[in-house]
Amino acid sequence: MFRPLLGRYNRRMAPEYHHIAYVGLDIANPVTIEAVLAAAERSGLAAGARVLDIGAGTGGVSAALARRFGYQVHAIERDPVMISRIGERVRAEGLADRVTAVEGMAPQVLDALAPAKMMVALGTTRIAGPEVATAEGIFRTLATRLSRPGYLLWGDLTWTAEPPGPLRQIIEAAGVYDSDDGWKAAASAAGLDCVWAEMSPQGVWDDFFGGTDARVRAWLDAHPEAEGRDALKLRADQIRTTFDFGRSYLGFGLYLFRKP
Repeated sequence: MFRPLLGRYNRRMAPEYHHIAYVGLDIANPVTIEAVLAAAERSGLAAGARVLDIGAGTGGVSAALARRFGYQVHAIERDPVMISRIGERVRAEGLADRVTAVEGMAPQVLDALAPAKMMVALGTTRIAGPEVATAEGIFRTLATRLSRPGYLLWGDLTWTAEPPGPLRQIIEAAGVYDSDDGWKAAASAAGLDCVWAEMSPQGVWDDFFGGTDARVRAWLDAHPEAEGRDALKLRADQIRTTFDFGRSYLGFGLYLFRKP
């Protein structure tokens, strides 16, 4: 799940940005669910394969993978509000026999659930823990939790051009990011083969960030007296400004890597 940048506010001061921005979304990243399913299909995994969806958000990807391919999906999420939404989705869609919501931090949860036939990691570059500060290190950490053969369906922000220093500093304060070639090279160094890769069309980027911003603005308009409203508006302004400015330098890459 894409994590909005620029820190988090205390829940007693303001509602969480992503709790509002991601309402109704199947996938909390600038990529379509159709692209994710097309990438997963290339793995050729059979029904019943164990899949770990790390940073599952509202569970849209987990549910889609279980429904389309019959995978046994563990939807891993650290946010209890999102865990609740995953449970609601799973029950509503009749997928309780194929999707299990798992609350916890990724490094510990992965140890308990490994090995997996496939891991899905979309917008979750902190999943290897704060001490792992390189793309290669992240991929190596994940690869050890994959079966052989196994697959990593990876998606994240991708530098499409050399950014101004301040923009790089702001974006990379939230995690590890790289160019398209950089992600591929890091995966190769970690022993993973690139099976397939695709950059999200710019329209998908615009729809995602425009839609999340619109949801938060609508909530602000509907709750003019809410405690912490000004803090939430400030955060929304910061995020919109960052990604409006970064549009010329950023994209979202989706990759299917294979552990041979």
